[in-house]
Amino acid sequence: MAAHMNKTSQLLLAALLAVACLAAESPSKSKPHFKAVVTCFNGKLDSGSYCRATCFQPDGTLHRTGKMTCGWPGTVSEVEWSFVETRGTNDVYRFTRRFPSDTRAAAATSKLIEFGGSRITVFEDQHQVIVMEGPKE
Repeated sequence: MAAHMNKTSQLLLAALLAVACLAAESPSKSKPHFKAVVTCFNGKLDSGSYCRATCFQPDGTLHRTGKMTCGWPGTVSEVEWSFVETRGTNDVYRFTRRFPSDTRAAAATSKLIEFGGSRITVFEDQHQVIVMEGPKE
């Protein structure tokens, strides 16, 4: 077996592994109030090609941080998020996107979003739309 995979195999493996919600605790005293789902749509919003991370356990435990890798070769995003605080009735998260993470031209963009349980677009360009929303239960 080869000591390393070719670039396409690495990207496909990354897309299949796509999601890892991390349960690490932050020093912040407040906790998220809303169950959250982060989805990266390849192409347009609500396209059939996407990666999704649910940031809560079946018992309702909410995760404060998460990470996903999603995309097609040349347009792969690495997205990380972490809960910052509660502001009013909203949960505030810091998102960082490295794009295209599978190339030498990768650049990082960060932003804060306020999440109140309804869909909010976090990042959007011609290649992907990344949203945070409540679960469709």
